[in-house]
Amino acid sequence: MNMKNNKKNVIEIKDLTLAYGSNIIQENLNFTVQEQDIFVIMGASGCGKSSLLRVLMGLLAPAQGSVSYNGVNFWAQDENNQKKLLRNIGVMFQGGALWTSRTLAENIAIPLEHYTNLTPKQIVDVSRYKLAQVGLSDFGDYYPSEISGGMRKRAGIARAMALDPQYVFFDEPSAGLDPISAAQLDELILQLRDSLGMTMLIVSHELASIFSIANNSILLDAKTKTFIAKGSPCDLLGSENEEVQTFLRRGKKKGEGTDPLECL
Repeated sequence: MNMKNNKKNVIEIKDLTLAYGSNIIQENLNFTVQEQDIFVIMGASGCGKSSLLRVLMGLLAPAQGSVSYNGVNFWAQDENNQKKLLRNIGVMFQGGALWTSRTLAENIAIPLEHYTNLTPKQIVDVSRYKLAQVGLSDFGDYYPSEISGGMRKRAGIARAMALDPQYVFFDEPSAGLDPISAAQLDELILQLRDSLGMTMLIVSHELASIFSIANNSILLDAKTKTFIAKGSPCDLLGSENEEVQTFLRRGKKKGEGTDPLECL
């Protein structure tokens, strides 16, 4: 799924190092995300994907380097300006992270109650509209325990979109779903990107989803503590790097058998 390369850079990572104390997780990260990209951060478990997402979300300060949104270096700003920048980011947490004591509509209402001056009636209307955008228009009065895992993920996306952010970050969106539900969630992500023009950044190691939705990506490596590949996952299938092939082909070598995930 190639997109014309005439988009502007909206997220820029320069010389980024992630560390917990003296323990370096990733270093020398340099990449850009363009507007309306579906950009995937991929890699095996323990390589630092979630740590990188935390830095991008403002939850973990980098040991070195910068993260810029539309040319503004997030980590060089004071707390008030950081909060303003974060208003442009919505996050869909792994599993949905919904409040179990609130209905789906009430969950979507939480950021609207805290960060807008909308009236209660307007908040209800916006919450219902966001649920409709993810195919849950009839489920606003349901509690998270009353719906399926895939529906909870959709509700989590609706809450992430509550404030109409420019960027939406997803942490392992299809993890734990059966193949059909995962494919339906991938289709929803594509539809929302196309209809709303948002930029999406996704942490994932689910190859089926990666090949279905990503137009750009980086592959983090725990051994070298940096990324070893950058670009469209489909293009990376042609890489001569053995570690890249091992990840993208589930252990197969290039040219070894037929890969069901191979891009057409």
